[in-house]
Amino acid sequence: MKVLKTNSKKALSALLVLSLVTVSIAVTPFGIGTVSADSITATHAQRIVSSYQGTWTTPPTDSNFSRTPDSPLMGNGDVGVAMVGNINSMVMVLGKNEFWSLVEGQVKAMARLNISVPSMAGASYLAEQKLASAQVNGTFGLAGNTIKTESWVQATDTANNMLMTKFTYTGTGTKAVAISLARGNENTFASSTGSSGDVLYLDVRGDAADTLSGYNTRRARIATRVIGTTGAISGSTLNFTMSPGDTYTLITSIMSNYDNASYQTAAISNINTKTQANVDTLKASHQSWWNTFYGKSFIEIPNKTIEKSYYASLYLMGSTSRAGEMAPGIWGNWLARNGEWRGDYHLNYNYEVPFYFALPTNHIELAENYDKPVVDWIPKGQAAATANGYTGVFYGVGIGPLPNGSGDTNIHGQKSNAAYAATNMIMRFYSSYDTTYASSVYNYLKQSALFWQNYLVWDGAHYDIVNDAQHEGDVYPQTNGVMSLGLVRYLLQGCIDISVSLNQDTALRATWQNILNTLSPFPTFTRNSQTVFRYTEVGRDWNGDNSIGIQHIYPGGQIGLSSEAATLQTARNMIGQMARWNDGNGSNTFYPAAARVGYDPATILSQLNSFITGNSFNNMHIHTNGGGIENFNTVPAAMSEMMLQSFQNKLRIFPNWPSNTNAKYGDLRASGAYLVSSEIRNNQVQYVRIISEKGRTAAFVNPWVGQTIRVYRNGVDAGTVSGAEISLATAVNETIHLAPNGTSLATINSMMSQTLAGGGTSPGNVALNKTATASDVINASESADKAVDANGTTKWTSNPPSSTPGDKWLKVNLGGTFNITRWVVKHAGSNGEAATYNTKNFKLQKSNDGNVWTDVDAVTNNTAASTDRTVASFSASYVRLYITTSVQDGTGYVTVPGDRSNARIYEFEVYGT
Repeated sequence: MKVLKTNSKKALSALLVLSLVTVSIAVTPFGIGTVSADSITATHAQRIVSSYQGTWTTPPTDSNFSRTPDSPLMGNGDVGVAMVGNINSMVMVLGKNEFWSLVEGQVKAMARLNISVPSMAGASYLAEQKLASAQVNGTFGLAGNTIKTESWVQATDTANNMLMTKFTYTGTGTKAVAISLARGNENTFASSTGSSGDVLYLDVRGDAADTLSGYNTRRARIATRVIGTTGAISGSTLNFTMSPGDTYTLITSIMSNYDNASYQTAAISNINTKTQANVDTLKASHQSWWNTFYGKSFIEIPNKTIEKSYYASLYLMGSTSRAGEMAPGIWGNWLARNGEWRGDYHLNYNYEVPFYFALPTNHIELAENYDKPVVDWIPKGQAAATANGYTGVFYGVGIGPLPNGSGDTNIHGQKSNAAYAATNMIMRFYSSYDTTYASSVYNYLKQSALFWQNYLVWDGAHYDIVNDAQHEGDVYPQTNGVMSLGLVRYLLQGCIDISVSLNQDTALRATWQNILNTLSPFPTFTRNSQTVFRYTEVGRDWNGDNSIGIQHIYPGGQIGLSSEAATLQTARNMIGQMARWNDGNGSNTFYPAAARVGYDPATILSQLNSFITGNSFNNMHIHTNGGGIENFNTVPAAMSEMMLQSFQNKLRIFPNWPSNTNAKYGDLRASGAYLVSSEIRNNQVQYVRIISEKGRTAAFVNPWVGQTIRVYRNGVDAGTVSGAEISLATAVNETIHLAPNGTSLATINSMMSQTLAGGGTSPGNVALNKTATASDVINASESADKAVDANGTTKWTSNPPSSTPGDKWLKVNLGGTFNITRWVVKHAGSNGEAATYNTKNFKLQKSNDGNVWTDVDAVTNNTAASTDRTVASFSASYVRLYITTSVQDGTGYVTVPGDRSNARIYEFEVYGT
């Protein structure tokens, strides 16, 4: 066995980029001004995210889940909602991040809101989880009657926590609706229902007693009321009747004693006088909040599977994490019963990982609540250290809210959990250089470092880490684990850099630096004829699952493209031999590590596409055996590392991106407190824009090898720079544009405004409101143009084959040539018609002249109410939906033509640029 040295992470100098667009200053909870993203970024983000949704055509049935659910998901960062079942027996599973049992030491399922329209049993089902509007829409049809719902958790209010469900009913006769409330499954603590006027409520609790060791236990009230009619409460049920053509809203307030000491009265007063006008106003502010959320950054890439998962991860994390609220555990705020692993804060990767991607995606606010549980645990960690003969803090694997934390008190032979928990804090400091924030976590970092100052063993040449299990339960001896060495290096370097920024602890810096200089190098050995990292110098050599063998790279930050060539090659060998592309625990750190060390980018994207496809539910939540919301990190972190790196003292633009693949991004956050925007087209970086929040010196690798760079500062030509690596001084909140010499600022801004690969500013649905013609039309009110009007309640209907024989088609003149990557068809069931009328066999065709047609993609034996398909990019001026079987065999209309075998298409959408 041999060992391989690597350089410790140094403080990032800075980076540079500029924008002509006006930017503004936002104030974080720590009072530090940060630059908000600009209008160009926001416009791109809204355009892209509006294309994505999750769709169900059969109702999810599991309302007793203890891990990631396969159902439509909503949330506001405090309350989470999972929608299960059809409209005759629907359950809204309600969760809340702070709803722990302090005695049991685990997250508890809180409550269930049951919605029942009994006469709609057997209805067709369509649910759509829409990312852009952060709502779930439902369409339920039976015998000519249709109920449509819109549900959302109000984003602007995480104290009163209002869940809205708007009902719109069309049909004949009235529909009786019954609403009831119940406590979460496996919650045996007392609960009670009651009413106040037309408000039905339920009180639930997480423990039997009101306090535990002086800490208030969790208690909550769920209060609900209908708007649009007067509800009648009978026993524990709220009843109301819907009439055709009318709209109703079920408004529910979900509050705990964590939100308000008077939560019980507040939950009722929040809703008992609300009107539909109030709901409409709330809906508008809800949409505005999510618009602002998405507008902080964007990426755009040709692979729409990966792009969709990127934005879904943002949506889901935004739904389960919010500044000022309790941090989410392993499963976020979506649990129907007691969660696996108690749903706690597991510090040997689960808790930390979902917050990582908040930084490069410019969503620091998503990580605001991360620190509190870790910092609150310091006295417990100090006591554990003292009890075991250590100094500083000693954290076990699981923690939770005081006084007792998690019911899982296992150590699993691991000493590095506190150092792991420090990675988020250090990353955030490097990303923001926010000294107010740094002050809030510096004591924790010092306490974590103090543990290692006295725990490390000097062997005469190096400091060794002894008996720190890399995998849970590894039998001692375990010396110099590769993950532990990386985490300790990152911790000590972070302490040094923060102490410099805070101008504190000069003497301690020398101690920390001495340890860094003499800490044992990463162990290596030969495996399959390659040099790779050994998991430990003494002890475990290798493992067949998880990604611990690369966690000194990510999140440990010890190896990157600036590392020595031999070290970098060893890291790439490690990626190749570990190949954790589809791992039950570790893919969420493996992909960004692969990108960070420059592993083949085409392989990364191909494997990532397969991983997403094979491990995503319809709600776009990636799920694996080993955990829950940590999977949100996988795609955004990998994309960020492939597009922008900045952790080794210099900024790299598209450092690991596949050739012949266009891409662009806006306002990704880089170490050094920069927001960076760029685009690569035809293998050439087009421009770089950097907004410097702190005015640090920006060091970057010239993305135009051998070329001179034109620099614009705050819209003014500032001359040129050249060289392989460049350093530029920046001012606080300065915007800098960079491009090859000869590129005007107007050209840069024009390119920034364009969609991916240039051309137009609004790709989206290129068939929208274009000229449409059809094989035949049953009447003027159901003409071809109704299928391209973005109105989901109008449709094109053909004549039945009995009156107009032959296949049916719908042709759209796009009015120009577009590169198409996605097509959508909304069939009869999308607007509540019987599923027997959904189009069965059909295909997408393309043409350049509207006469000669080529097949692009075909669908056979379809039963779904909505079809949404991604295709390899193709160019076309005309597209055609060609239908060979217009309805389902089960109707009898295909074999025996009749008046009801018409093609029925509510929307035909084609997406491209």
